[in-house]
Parts: sequence; structure tokens; C-alpha cells
Amino acid sequence: MNLIEEIQQLDFPAPLPETLLEVSQHFHAPRVDDVAAAARAALEESHILARMQPGDSVAVGVGSRGIANLPMIVKAVITRLREAKLTPYVVPAMGSHGGATAEGQIEMLAQLGVTEARVGASIRATMDVEVIGHLPDSPALCQGKDSLAADHVILISRVKPHTDFRGRLESGPSKMSVIGLGKRQGAEMMHAGGGANFQKHLAPAARVYEANSNLAGAICIVENAYDETAEIVGLTDREIGLEREEALLEKAKSLLASLPFPIIDVLVVRDIGKNLSGTGMDTNVISRLMIPRQPEAFGHADVAVIALLDMTDESHGNAAGMGLANVTTARLAEKVDWTATYTNAVTSGIFGMWRVNLPITMADDRRALRVAQRGCAVPPDESRWVFIRDTMTLGRFWVSPSLRPEVEAHPRLEIVGETALAFDENGVMVSPWQLSS
Repeated sequence: MNLIEEIQQLDFPAPLPETLLEVSQHFHAPRVDDVAAAARAALEESHILARMQPGDSVAVGVGSRGIANLPMIVKAVITRLREAKLTPYVVPAMGSHGGATAEGQIEMLAQLGVTEARVGASIRATMDVEVIGHLPDSPALCQGKDSLAADHVILISRVKPHTDFRGRLESGPSKMSVIGLGKRQGAEMMHAGGGANFQKHLAPAARVYEANSNLAGAICIVENAYDETAEIVGLTDREIGLEREEALLEKAKSLLASLPFPIIDVLVVRDIGKNLSGTGMDTNVISRLMIPRQPEAFGHADVAVIALLDMTDESHGNAAGMGLANVTTARLAEKVDWTATYTNAVTSGIFGMWRVNLPITMADDRRALRVAQRGCAVPPDESRWVFIRDTMTLGRFWVSPSLRPEVEAHPRLEIVGETALAFDENGVMVSPWQLSS
């Protein structure tokens, strides 16, 4: 008998909130109106094109994250390169994602809308690498042969706070150079030493890529709290890993969305996914890090129990981050591709080991939420519940009536509706998810 069969009759009854308040959260959120024009302007104003000659080939590195307007940005860059009489093509720059296979990474790009038909350029992928240099006290730095074959490389890179560590440089083009262009070898090398490796090596590694590779620069995207494009900036290879990238990170931190309550007894997350966050759920939002030897003070809210209900199709079964939750559903467990999940976790080293543990698994959503209530150590009529679609979607969410006073007192929040907590005949939650977000 397998796990799913064993738990079918398992239930731990507990009262759940009967109604939920629909809440709108308002953030300061600058937004780019013409994304394609901004991407083109970033190429021009950064002078990335200045070193290129007509006829040169350009590999455009694209990662595995669900960046807002990603296909539009990639297409704008490709179009401008063609106008300059260059020959662009796309390469996956995503470390070990996609099961650490070229085919899997091409499929991940397709799921993000980056296809040859949509962006106007071919996609070339291989996991083979060559060594391009060394740091004095670390293993070799690598670059994939797919991007090495070009005369130049331009990265399409979102700059944001990382979900595993804090530093002057976090998620951005310096990290994407080492891990994205470095393929599985680059990811394994950097993750082997945990957060200290990133804090120590990202800046000097950027100088190695500047000196020894064909990296020309990066088109850097900062997003606002609604996951919209807030700014697009071009950095040359000489600027990656230095003050301008650091300044973009600080801006990204200032625009980051957050849960607005200091204490949450049960946080219900509908979807986890690699397209949403490298950790499936953004640790900056859920305030739960789960990395050995790292403190848990990582965010704004004290969350007692996390109930995780499902996984996005775009994650391709990679359930990295599910171990951040306390309870989940058989629906999610049946979607897990253990090969992809474990490959990502082991490649991530200390960052991934705890985060792929399978939480307490219940047969359906209703029974999972009952377990969450029993585990939060607060009486049902007092427990503070928050329901979110995913950690990228915090402009609209739902809360239990116990949080009404805090919502009404918060300057960013507004109650816009009320709905019943409802499940279908299979115990799958149908309300509030069908409401607009």
C-alpha cells in the first residue's frame, strides 16, 4: 500500500473559519508602462552594444524564474540586436533546473513563454561546460558551451532579495553568471558552501567573468510588490557585481511585498512552484528559512503553521520548498517529480536538504486545514488565518474574521468583500480561490 492509499481515511477533525474577509493590500508600486521600449532603452543607454560589430553572434541568457513580461523583454532585446545586424540566439541560464538536462531547460523556457516563435530567435542548449577561470580559494568557474559559442553574451536578469542569504549581492546578474551560465557545475560549486559562498565569491567571480568570458552585460529588471516591471536597467560586464547592481538590489528590497501581520497562526498557500520562487515559496514572505545553522529571523511575520495545497504546472513536478510547509495534500504529493526535486535539492547543498521533506500529507484540502488548526496551538475562534494564492500574489488575499481589527487599523489594507470557506465533494477548496485577485 502506498502513501496516498494509506491516508485516504485519515482525518483529525477541527473547526475551521466559516467565512473569510477578502482584503486588498496597497503598495507603493512604480511601474514601467512601455516594457519593450524600456528594454531597448536599457541596451542603448548602457552602451552594451558598443563593443559589438555587425555579424557578431550574441547569446541571450534567460533563466527559469517567472519574471513579469519576460517574453516581451526577451523579444525586445532580440529585435534590437537584429536591428544592429547582430545574430542573436537564446540559451538557458538556469543552473541545474529543468532536471539538469538541456531538454528540461528548453521546456522550462517554453512554459515561461520564451519560445523561438514568440521571441524571434532560436534556442540552443547544452549542459556541457568549459572552465573559464578560478578564484584563489574556490573550485573552477565554468561557462556552458552554448553561450561560449557566441561572440558575446547578454543576460536577462531580475534583481531581487535572495531566499537563502543576505549580502551586498543577492539574486541578479552576478549570481546568474556563476550559476546560470555555469550550469550544474556552477550551481553545485556555489551551493556547496552555503550562504557564505555567495557572500564571499559573487563579487570576485563577476570580475573573472568580465576578464575571461564573452559576457557583455545584463538587462536587469526590478519588480514592484505586484510583480510588475518597475525598472529596467542595462549593466555592462564591468558594472556587474559592483555599486550599480548593489543599488538595484536595495531598490528591489524597498519595493518587496510582504504579509502585513506580525503574527499569523495559519498561513494557507494554494500554490508552490519554481516559476514563482527558487524556493517554491518566497522565504522573504513566509518568514521561514529552514537552512541548518542559519537563524530563522528572516522576514516580517511570525507564522506558526503553513498549509500548502498544490503545485503549479510550470514547476514540472519540482517541489523544492515544500518542506517549508507543515502540512500538504495528496494532490501535491502525487505531482512531485522526485528526480527533478532531489536533483535540485542536492545541487543546492545545505540550502535544499530540509526544504524537500514531504510535510504531513492529508488526503484533501479540508483535512489538511484541520491539521493546521490543530497544530497552531491557538483556539479555533481566536486563530488568525491568512489565505494567499502564492507568495508572488499579495495584493489580494483572504483572512479569518479574527484578523478584522488588524485589517481595519492597517493603512495599506482594505476589506473589499466577504465569502464562505467552501470545499467541493472531494474536499478541495473552491472558495475563495474563484474570486478575482
